[in-house]
Amino acid sequence: MPRRVRSSRHRLPGLGKRGAAGLVAALVLVGLALVLPGLWSSGDSDSALQERTAELQEAERERDAGLTGDLVGLAEEARTDVLPVLSGFAELDGDATGVATSAEVQRWRSAVESAAARFADRPSGGTAVNLARSGLAGAVTILGRAVETYAVSLRVEGAEAQQLRALAGELRDDAVVAWSVAASQLDVAGIEAGLGHVHVFLPPQGVEGELTSDHAPEGPP
Repeated sequence: MPRRVRSSRHRLPGLGKRGAAGLVAALVLVGLALVLPGLWSSGDSDSALQERTAELQEAERERDAGLTGDLVGLAEEARTDVLPVLSGFAELDGDATGVATSAEVQRWRSAVESAAARFADRPSGGTAVNLARSGLAGAVTILGRAVETYAVSLRVEGAEAQQLRALAGELRDDAVVAWSVAASQLDVAGIEAGLGHVHVFLPPQGVEGELTSDHAPEGPP
């Protein structure tokens, strides 16, 4: 008769099947405790995570405060650049016979190019300061289009020239409104960054839809 081959598996003395299974389960838990200590110390992990989150948030606030402060300075310089352009357009408003010379338009162009160059760099920050920077740059771009439209009007005559100058005036108004919105956004960015109110509004231009300063004291509260 064929001989029965004994199994090579050995049971620990005194352990039945259930006892052996329990021992295996205990060993698995010990292994998990060694590999995943965080499962038994979640309180410490949560505390470390909260501290790291606070550190990152503070770093972002410091970054945005620096970017906002820099943007305020750039906006003030750009405002100085564009004010003569706005004044030039204002002097022509309501004067059917008044026409800017080529030399004046060239000075406007140079002023707008100087203002645009101040916003050429776009460092990434928080949403508030990013929106303010983009808005100011956009306002200067619109003003540049107003200047270029007026320049074209000097190369034509009659009704076409008048239409182009009227369009240039409308673009100038759009630029004023866009600047006022961006200045309001920069005010918000200043408050969020802990700098308090910052006002880089243009002198009121009397344009429909233009926003003006709330006259709150500038700087930290």
